Amino acid sequence: MISRKVLASIILGVAGVLIMTWRIARIPAHVVIINQSGKTLQHVAIDTGATRFELGTLNNAETRRFSVDPTNNLRLVFRSNSDHVWNSPNPVTAGQSLVLYVTPDERVEARSRIGTLVR
Repeated sequence: MISRKVLASIILGVAGVLIMTWRIARIPAHVVIINQSGKTLQHVAIDTGATRFELGTLNNAETRRFSVDPTNNLRLVFRSNSDHVWNSPNPVTAGQSLVLYVTPDERVEARSRIGTLVR
């Protein structure tokens, strides 16, 4: 038979793992938008499906950073000469850092790992 001390230790260990797993899944992701287009971007917004963040105007060389809950759908919307919509090809996971660069040809380049930077 298992003693009460061993049983209590097992129950506390399992409860601790479950609580930590639940809390880790709720860590927000960090998204950074860097305007390198050479133009002012207007009506900049991030849409996660559940929440929409209106960022307003983003001048050239300006950066905005914010936190979002993990989501399967992340969309960046902005206007310069015309309307642009960028959809994330991959879900945004808990604790992820995602950097979105708006390039001079008004494309959006997403980098989520520092090792993917190319010079």
